[in-house]
Amino acid sequence: MKKTGKNIVVFYGSQTGTAEEFSNRLAKDAHRYGMKGMSADPEEYNMSELSRLPEIENSLAIFCMATYGEGDPTDNSQDFYDWLQEGDADFTGVKYTVFALGNKTYEHYNAMGKYVDQRLAELGAQRIFDLGMGDDDGNLEEDFVSWREQFWPAVCEHFGVEATG
Repeated sequence: MKKTGKNIVVFYGSQTGTAEEFSNRLAKDAHRYGMKGMSADPEEYNMSELSRLPEIENSLAIFCMATYGEGDPTDNSQDFYDWLQEGDADFTGVKYTVFALGNKTYEHYNAMGKYVDQRLAELGAQRIFDLGMGDDDGNLEEDFVSWREQFWPAVCEHFGVEATG
């Protein structure tokens, strides 16, 4: 990621495209705050490189993670999920937040987002904003917009930056 010149990376686990769309919107938002964001498919990255994120000033990893089926990761986040389960990476200094996408009518509501949030913390990463919970049984878009409206001011406060327009 260091090579990209970006300091905000938004990883998405998406089956139908919604988490990817939210990821793209968050990456685009970053520019309003003088940050450089990028949306990323975890399938296309060596996720062990995440431990090097603190080398980039004001860096943040955001995860938009959909739960698929009965609590499963999406196809494009399966390898990341397996790696998190097996791995013992040291994510000390990595700052992150998670927005989970699911449907509360399922038994394992937002299981993937909850797992990523919990596991990153176990590996030493620092959550800088609350886990967001999107419910497709209600209004997923409204859940995301509401979370996002609170998220960016918290990020700006954390990093001491102001919106640039």
